[in-house]
Formats: sequence, structure tokens, C-alpha cells
Amino acid sequence: MGDCPSCGRYVGPYDACPYCGAALSGRTPIRRLKVAALIMALGGLLLLWLLATQTDVPSVEIGQANAMMNLAYVRVQGLVTRPPAYDPETGYFSFWLADETGELHVAAYRNETRALIDQGHTPALGDRVSVEGTLRVREDFISLTVNVPERLEVSRATPVTRSIGAITAADEFTWVQVRGQLRAVRVPYPGLTLIGLRDSTGEIDLAVTEVITDLSGPLPPLAIGQTVQVVAPVSLYKQTPQLSLAHVDDLTLLEAPLLVAPASPMGQIDAGQVGDWVTISGQVTGVDPFSAGVKCALDDGSGQVTLLLWQNVYEQLTDPDALAVGAMLRAQGQVSEYKGELEIIPELPADVAVLTAAPLPALAAASKPSATAPPNPSTLTATSRPTAIPTTPASTRPSTPTHTPTPTHAHTHTPTPTPPHTPPPAIGDLDASRQGTQVTVIGQVVDTASFSQGFKFTLDDGSGQIVLLMWQDVYQDCWDAPGLNVGATVRASGEVGQFEGALQIEPRLGGDVKVTAGGGSFAPQVDISAINAHLGGRAMIVGQILRVEGTDSGVKLFVGDDTGETLVYVWNNVLAQIADNQALGVPGTRVRVVGVVQEYRGNLELVPVLPYDVEILQ
Repeated sequence: MGDCPSCGRYVGPYDACPYCGAALSGRTPIRRLKVAALIMALGGLLLLWLLATQTDVPSVEIGQANAMMNLAYVRVQGLVTRPPAYDPETGYFSFWLADETGELHVAAYRNETRALIDQGHTPALGDRVSVEGTLRVREDFISLTVNVPERLEVSRATPVTRSIGAITAADEFTWVQVRGQLRAVRVPYPGLTLIGLRDSTGEIDLAVTEVITDLSGPLPPLAIGQTVQVVAPVSLYKQTPQLSLAHVDDLTLLEAPLLVAPASPMGQIDAGQVGDWVTISGQVTGVDPFSAGVKCALDDGSGQVTLLLWQNVYEQLTDPDALAVGAMLRAQGQVSEYKGELEIIPELPADVAVLTAAPLPALAAASKPSATAPPNPSTLTATSRPTAIPTTPASTRPSTPTHTPTPTHAHTHTPTPTPPHTPPPAIGDLDASRQGTQVTVIGQVVDTASFSQGFKFTLDDGSGQIVLLMWQDVYQDCWDAPGLNVGATVRASGEVGQFEGALQIEPRLGGDVKVTAGGGSFAPQVDISAINAHLGGRAMIVGQILRVEGTDSGVKLFVGDDTGETLVYVWNNVLAQIADNQALGVPGTRVRVVGVVQEYRGNLELVPVLPYDVEILQ
């Protein structure tokens, strides 16, 4: 109503007539209408927001997707059934997702891909994935585009510990954890690396695609014969199981060696084991070269077998001449049969180890110097210090943790040598009842340690482990000390003892310890700036000594390279036997150091265990 009821004139929106002054009742003010409209608009927006955020995105099965759902925003769930694809240049990332009803291609582009990589949400083969995105339905192809990276969820199964031989085609997509010996590395074509692994139950290939190295970095340095641990899903190549690496960090290098074949007495090997792998130990009773290699007849007292070395294996042995009549060998290989004769065929040179060299002729043995003759004197004694190194203690440092008491008996015992034809006892057969008796054992060094009065070496022969305890004077008296390191094969004679529940064997003379196959300071070489990534493990650095500080228990060497600086702490018992150790007191000396990365009072330090873990390069 726009007219005044009193004078009849048009008054418009006024509440009182401007002509006669009459009050106009029953009219709704325009201001109220504006406020009401604003409230309704805000309420509508709030309702839309609630609907958008609180309403679940519809989940669909892959087989339900059809043309009517093109461009729909949906959620799908399934299993990643193919290795992902990734292009670093374009940022394109994709994988295939399958459920019980079908298979779907999922893709992400540059910004979304970068977010997935930064969040660590890139799926791998065998992962369970739940993802939201926009459907694109074509006649013969269904895909989903990831719009919000946070809406992609990856669920990875807990790895199951398996032996390699227990993995079958039925385990496809199952995440497993295996330990094996690295046997081969081959590249069938650019972009794919196959790493052959073997344990005592079988062998399998680990497939590493270029996509994995692009996403997670390069593989660590690999060496044939190295022990590795792998966590990976099982995939199939022409129905043959293999492992597909999902991340470089899932491949771990281990220092402890791994026997890839069970030990077997030769007398128990029969034709029923053809094709199996076994480990044998015995004495060489005959050597027969032929056109394609060398045959060695071995005898362990229970029977005889032929060790067949093809020419390519024989030529790569560390010392082929050591395969002589009378030598003690340990070998692992595949059982074969040729013209009714059983043969053991090693695959790699590392599969053959000389445990004891062949005995020398009587004349040569008479002229050989005594095994217990003292070595050349060291440039430092255990209590002295190079004059170039300051002796003022920089800090008080706790003593080394081993407190094995020094033996009180004099080192006058002459060990009785074990006859070459008598195999030594297995380490696993030794127990506390043998304490105080003299034994001879053969094993491989799998770990080293030092303490204030000597050194410890953990020996493993496949049946068990024992600590070889060498006091400082015994170690100095050992001619084979340069080769006594990780990976060495050792024949040691001594008295069985026990410390903190662990068995140990204590030789009384350096000549009681023989290295039949030398070891070395095995550790990955790293830049000093990256040493923190190896905390608790072993690492090798090469650098220049920047400065030196002396302490009452050792010496601090500050070593630097182009990437940074770190502290190398050398205990006195190690320092005393480093060749040309006075050069360590001269800044500018280049050194190569292998040691254990430790943390002491909040600072990282590299601690070499043995004197031969420190090498002066100039």
C-alpha cells in the first residue's frame, strides 16, 4: 500500500504521510527486509559448507564406474597390482588399483605428485590404497585423477619373515622380509636392475626399477658375497616369484656373513641331492686340471667328493696355488652328477675358502722361521705416545667397557698342532663343560672389538659363534695380524674360557692364530657430512687431519674433507700398533679410517677398532 489513508496521496516508503502527517501502520521497513535477505544468504552458504564438508564422498567399486559417472568425484579402494610409473621431468605419477570388480588407472600431476613425494605417500606394489579423485570414463579405459593429495591414503602390510625357498607364486603381493647373500647384479635393459639373492633354502631376484631410484635415491654400493636384508613385496615374472624393491632404504647391507648352503658330511651326500646346495669341508687328496677347469678330490673322513671349479671361477680365486694336496678347504656349491660321480660346483670364487694351507716339505719346513718369532717392534709401545701428539688430557673419558682380567700365567705353553687330517670341532659343539681345555677352531671373523688390554674377534663357522680374545702382547706377537679383520678365515688354538656368559677362546701365543684367508676393513665410504646416517654402524672416511688433541686414554684426530669435519677417537692400544703412527700428529696428513660411528656427550665420533682400520695415505 503506497497511498496515505487520510489524504489519499502517494507517500512511498515513508512511515508518516509527508503531506498530512498521518501515521502509516502495517508497513514492513525496507531495512528489515535487507537484514533478512542477508541472513538468509549467509545461512544458505553455511548450509552448503556443512553439506560439502560433512557429507562423505561416495565410495564406489571400480566395476560400478560407467559413462553416467564421468567427472564424478568419488572414492575408490583397492590393491596396487603393478609397479608405479614416474617421470621426473613432467612430474607425472601413476599406478594401477584393483579390487574384486575391476582395475583402475590412478594418475597425479606435477603439484600433486610433488606433495605425494614430500609426504611419503607414493604407493608401491602390494600396498592397499584409498583415494579420492575425479573419474574419467572412456569406452575402454577408466582413470581417476588425484585432485587433493591428502585424500590419498596408503596402508602397507607388516612384512612376514620368510626364507627365500619358502616364497612361491601364491605369495604374490605379499610383503616379506628376507636375508640373503648377494650373488649377482645384472641389468637386462636400461631402467631395470636385477640383484640375485641366495640363502640356504634357495635363490630369488630382487627387481629395482629406475622409478624407485628416481623417487628414493641411488642404491648403496653392492659387492658380490655381501649379506643383505630386504623388505619388499613379491611379484611374478612369467609365474616365477621375484621381489620388487619399493624404496632404497628397504635394502639394508649387513656385516655378518651368511652361509647359503647347509653343512653336510661328504658321506651323506647322495644322488637324491642333485640340484641342492651344500657346504663341505675336507682335505684335498688330489688335484686334476682339465681343459675347462680343475677338479679337486676332497675327503672329510666320512667320504669323498669331487669339487669342480670351472676355469672362470678357478682363475678368480685369491690364491689358486693354495689348492694343493693336503690343504683343508671349505666350499659351497650345487650338487651335480657326471658319469655316476657326485660333484660339488661352486658358483663364485667367494664360495671356496682355504682353511689350512698344504703342509710344507720337511726341508722347507726346517728353514721356515718359527711361527712364534716376535714381529718387528712397533713404533710405539702400549704406554708410549708419539712426540708430535700432545699429551695434555683434553677431557676425562671413561675406560673401555670390557673388564676381562689379565691372565696371571706366563706365556710359556707351546700349543699342540692339530693334525691336518683331523677336522677341528664345530664351534656350536663347544659349551661351558669345555672351560679350561685346549681346543682348535676354524671360523670366519664376523665382528671385531677392542678393549683396554687387547682385542676381540667373533668367529662363526655356521654352527655357532665364539669370541677369540687376544691380549695386547698376543696380538703383537701374531704375524697374521694384518689380515685378522672382518671376513678373514681363522684357525685358532687356545683355552676355552667364559666371560659374562659368553664363551671365548684365549690363545697364549701369536702363533696360535693363523689367518688362512685374509679379511679387511669393510664399510661403506661416505662423506663426512653424511656420517650421522651411520650412527651405531661402521663407516669409512677419507680426509685430512686438521688438528690433534691428546687424552689420557687415547688421541683425538679432527679429520675433514670437502663436506665437513668429524672427530676420530683412537684408543691407546690401537694407536700403539698403527704403522708410522707419528704421522698422525702432523696436521695435513691424509688418512683413511674405518670405524664405528658413536655419540659421546652429544658429539659424533668415529672410533677405529683395530690398528689396521687406520691407514696413512701420505
